[in-house]
Amino acid sequence: MTELLTVGPTLGLKATSEDMSPEQRCSVGIQNIELLCDLDWRGRLMLGAELSRMKWSGDFTRDNVWRSDESARSWNEWLKRRDFRLDGGEKAMSEESANTLVMWSVLYTNFAAENQKRAERGLLPLPLPTSVSQLRPYQSMMQRVDDWTPPNLVQAATPSAFEMQPPFAEHQPQVVAAWQEVFESIPPDKRTRKGELRPPTKSESEDYFRKKEGLRQLKEREEREIEEAKQDALTVGSTPASAKRQAAAAAPPPPTKKKAPPKKTQAELKAEQRAFQVQQDVRDYRLKLNNLQQSAESLEAFIKNTLAREGSESYLRELRQQEMGVYSVSDDVAKLRDAVVVCQSIYELITELYSRPEPISRHEVDPQTATVEL
Repeated sequence: MTELLTVGPTLGLKATSEDMSPEQRCSVGIQNIELLCDLDWRGRLMLGAELSRMKWSGDFTRDNVWRSDESARSWNEWLKRRDFRLDGGEKAMSEESANTLVMWSVLYTNFAAENQKRAERGLLPLPLPTSVSQLRPYQSMMQRVDDWTPPNLVQAATPSAFEMQPPFAEHQPQVVAAWQEVFESIPPDKRTRKGELRPPTKSESEDYFRKKEGLRQLKEREEREIEEAKQDALTVGSTPASAKRQAAAAAPPPPTKKKAPPKKTQAELKAEQRAFQVQQDVRDYRLKLNNLQQSAESLEAFIKNTLAREGSESYLRELRQQEMGVYSVSDDVAKLRDAVVVCQSIYELITELYSRPEPISRHEVDPQTATVEL
């Protein structure tokens, strides 16, 4: 919050302090929020931070929109009464939009830290969100602090009820990992727009999570059926626990219910699981082959078009001389050579007889001689 508001004075934002009363801080917060609603998406980092401060400090309960006899003052109801406007007044700020803006103010530092790590490893950065809607599929993944104590808002004149979930935690590794996972699932030729990395859309994230959840449920069902088959095998020939249970087992099923399908044997379940695994690997293999071919063809087309436009390979030397951090191409020849080596290794793996690697033998180190005995 403090880091985001360091640019506040240049935007006309007002600061709050512990010396102020809750009513004074509430008034300042309302003015700041109304000002920040008119900023662009990047500027809304501060809007999310201001909303976060107002929400979890409880200062919003001191607004004059409440009647003096109202003790239950919820965050959602306050947003409705205040009716803050986004996008130049075209759209009211809903509770969901406010929550996502708060998410973004928390996630920004997480994305910045992750991209710093990626830069140190020579990797391209993850694209940052450009709209509120892109973050909504990740709301359920946001972790919250577990040691939060709600502020004491009880005053003699207007005691206020204050019940809500704790604030978001500072670190959100699950969201960052999921964002990267969804982004990398997008075909390489569709990851950029106008030369810039583009973030996953809301529908792309939702589709990916839906498919992932479907695969998880299928795996759980198969594991459950295997476990049931094992239990059936263990209870073959056993006596029912009671006469009532025996009668229930011998009774015909009700006419309105369909007869349950026969349970599959463990061998049949393993065969189905094997078939599913094969089909999944075929899809993954084909997707990766397509991505590889599309990336190579896209790079070849770029170089051909660039050389045709400039008319000389000296332009490539000029590109190599540009110092642009993670976007630098000074090592393009080495990277292409490494890519060729990897592709040659892949070609050998799929065309030559596979030899399983020998297992590594355990060894001990003699502390006296520091020699290795196999």
